[in-house]
Amino acid sequence: MLDTAKNTNVLDACSTDGRLDQLRTLSEQLEVCQKSLSEYLDTKRCAFPRFYFISDDELLAILGTADPTSVQEHMLKLFDNCAALKFGRGNKSIVGMTSSEGEGFTFRTVVPVEGPVESWMTGVEAEMRRTLSTVMKEGVWNYAKTPRNKWIVDCLGMVTLAGSQVWWTWETEDSFRRVREGDKHAMKAYANKLTDQLSQLTGMVRGELTGEARRKVNTLIITDVHGRDIIDTFVRDSVMNAREFAWESQLRFYWDKDMDDLNMRQCTGLFRYGYEYMGLNGRLVITALTDRCYMTLTTAMTYRLGGAPAGPAGTGKTETVKDLAKAMGVQCVVFNCGEGLDYKAMGNIFSGLVQCGAWGCFDEFNRIEAEVLSVVSSQIRQIQEALKNDMSRFQFEGREIRLDPRAGIFITMNPGYAGRTELPDNLKALFRPVTMVVPDMEQICEIMLFSEGFDSAKVLAKKMTVLYKLAREQLSKQH
Repeated sequence: MLDTAKNTNVLDACSTDGRLDQLRTLSEQLEVCQKSLSEYLDTKRCAFPRFYFISDDELLAILGTADPTSVQEHMLKLFDNCAALKFGRGNKSIVGMTSSEGEGFTFRTVVPVEGPVESWMTGVEAEMRRTLSTVMKEGVWNYAKTPRNKWIVDCLGMVTLAGSQVWWTWETEDSFRRVREGDKHAMKAYANKLTDQLSQLTGMVRGELTGEARRKVNTLIITDVHGRDIIDTFVRDSVMNAREFAWESQLRFYWDKDMDDLNMRQCTGLFRYGYEYMGLNGRLVITALTDRCYMTLTTAMTYRLGGAPAGPAGTGKTETVKDLAKAMGVQCVVFNCGEGLDYKAMGNIFSGLVQCGAWGCFDEFNRIEAEVLSVVSSQIRQIQEALKNDMSRFQFEGREIRLDPRAGIFITMNPGYAGRTELPDNLKALFRPVTMVVPDMEQICEIMLFSEGFDSAKVLAKKMTVLYKLAREQLSKQH
């Protein structure tokens, strides 16, 4: 470098004796350095698999400093909705988490910041799940003993959603039991009770609430409206038995006393709650289309397959997968696929997903090149076979890695666009297809308005959807 700086003539610099051999040696040494670096980063990622979801540069920035607060800016990539960790005095311990909406909770056991970053971050992940499991148990237990309005304000957002659904499931099954014992109006009485609860919630929305409490109530109204609509359908169609498909096909929440854990059931599937911190990130309005999509995805997961929602843009393919993950308390990581993805990058992503029990949603999966897809199909098959055999560890990409049974792989596709590859048949066989159509905008608008406290939401929703439909047809696009 010094010689070249002294004499800047290109021919002289290149034709010096031994220069070519010198450059070759440097190139080989650089390759060795890069290989060693990627192996070092791999050991860190295997120790804390969520590091697979950030780039090499971001991981090096975390590893290259002794300051534990350097992880803060990457928290939203590492966890579903944890914007920041709450550090104790002198940054020597971690005492809790805060979501991007400002909601937070305190760990039951303080996590000391000791040793390498991957070891104490593993401690943070484990403590998050332990604390949220305890908080969830307390929330479900206190529901029956506390006035509902107070319970909603006191509990975390994710606890109010899951806890109220546990009790909705129990009260529905209790109504079925009472019908069996001769009380013919039990289900109708429960439908009236749910309507009253919704009236209380809309009253709360109109009252004085903090920003956090308002978001909680808005989201709870969205899920409660769906619960009430299901019970109204049961009353209308005279569904009298808990074994009927109309009830079996719903996403039902149970607190299992034997396992001392929260479980979800749909059709023949049984799933354990993930206890990923969700904050107050809201939920989708659940329409008949969403319900059917949930049912297909949960059935696919029961048979250890993936889910493949397909349909035009704007039909809610990715959002429905993310919403089901929120309902189950599981982290969902969305990846936008393109021609640049190779099988090594996909292998790294899969390694991260299966080790930390997260769901991966691969958007526009059919944009990946056909040669890469053939290798990806064998990688996915390997993971699915390990899940079917209930293995806790398995060989993947030449390494033995841990397997969390909550892991799931989902792909979304826009069919019929230019530059899209047709999926090979062996890959199609690993996924259950779901065709998504344009959602019912009027119903969604009605429930959104209702969750904000509007009583005449039905009439307003009709006016709003007609207005926007006219605007879409009559007005030109402004860029």
